[in-house]
Amino acid sequence: MKLIKILKNNRGLTLIELLVSITILGIVLLSFMNFFLQSSTYTNSNQKKTVGVNVARNVLMFMEKQNFLEIRNFFNEVNTGQHSSEDDFLSLFICNDSYLTFSNSAAESEISQACPQKKNITVNGLEYEATISSEEVSSSEEIDSYIPITVKVRWTIDAREYSTTLDGKVKSEDIR
Repeated sequence: MKLIKILKNNRGLTLIELLVSITILGIVLLSFMNFFLQSSTYTNSNQKKTVGVNVARNVLMFMEKQNFLEIRNFFNEVNTGQHSSEDDFLSLFICNDSYLTFSNSAAESEISQACPQKKNITVNGLEYEATISSEEVSSSEEIDSYIPITVKVRWTIDAREYSTTLDGKVKSEDIR
């Protein structure tokens, strides 16, 4: 009976009741907006990381198509200390719509002579820098069959650097 009286009441809402209800609604909506903002930021970050992993996979596939003996000799020299730098690695660039690798110890003049317009890999307007390194293989039998390599991809967003790595193996043409 009381419920019917409340529903038939023509008095309306006071200004204070209206302000309180709008405030409560605003607090609830702000908490939901914060959730959507965080999920959007997280999704965007994961999208960039997924692209980075795909760039690393693409670099690994490129390395698998290269001459096994040249790659093996380069990383053998690096791992045995025959190169000038112990942390020598290969950097991958785009030159004339194809990939080229250069040692990080190569002179800049040598790189610019081979590829005057070298670029990093660009996807969706974001540049990804790819480097390729190898760890030392324990036995000579293993290095005759495959080379374990690590592809590291780095990118920068708002002066903050992100990276991802991918481990793989380049197999000899004899066992492919």
